[in-house]
Amino acid sequence: MKSLHILLLEDTIADSQNIINLLSKDYNITLANTIKKAKDTLASSLFDLAILDISINGKLDGIEFAKHIQSTPTPIPFFFLTSMQSRAVFDQAKLTKPFTYLLKPFNVMELQYSIELVIEKHFEQKNALRSNTGLLTPDYLLIKKQDKICKVILDTIEYVEVEENYSTLYTSNQNHVIKKSLSKIKEMLLDKNFEQIHRKFLINFDKITEINLSENTVYLSPGFQASISERFKKKLIHRYGIIT
Repeated sequence: MKSLHILLLEDTIADSQNIINLLSKDYNITLANTIKKAKDTLASSLFDLAILDISINGKLDGIEFAKHIQSTPTPIPFFFLTSMQSRAVFDQAKLTKPFTYLLKPFNVMELQYSIELVIEKHFEQKNALRSNTGLLTPDYLLIKKQDKICKVILDTIEYVEVEENYSTLYTSNQNHVIKKSLSKIKEMLLDKNFEQIHRKFLINFDKITEINLSENTVYLSPGFQASISERFKKKLIHRYGIIT
């Protein structure tokens, strides 16, 4: 599990420290206090979203940096966190298509909610985090644990155990529960190299260390083993060209 990586553009020491104090427990925060540093940092690191002040060193560099983000091959979502209340400035900022516009002073709940809304809007999966259903991207699943959003890299999931309308995702050192039924979790993962072997288990095929067809058992890398039901055994053999 990884934390979201957030790029913070903020030149006021007190404000930047406040934001970092509020978010650093749950997220990985990288601070840039100039537009040049923000551009260099964005080019050299991978980020999940950006929080931008508008006024940087007396200029509207937050808006300029937002335009820069939009011009990159894979723009990250961003929102403005600013004390600028000018209608003219707001109209300029709005043209960059931020996901929201949060005014200072703010509280931690407003900041957390803004991050959550930005992520959901970016991936166009409404209420996925608030209802604990998980938000799927091509490479990872975003889930909410208490007040923070966590990234579960799909390749790290060993297997999934389904119980009624809930699914538990097991990695080598953690597990994560999301509100997903068997049909929904299959829809999400079967094209990600996951295979159903039992009415309640989906396994990551890359994590298999051994398949014992005579005993109808699959062994995974962390020592987990699960039975293959006859219903899914033929599908498993056919899909992966297993020689029997």
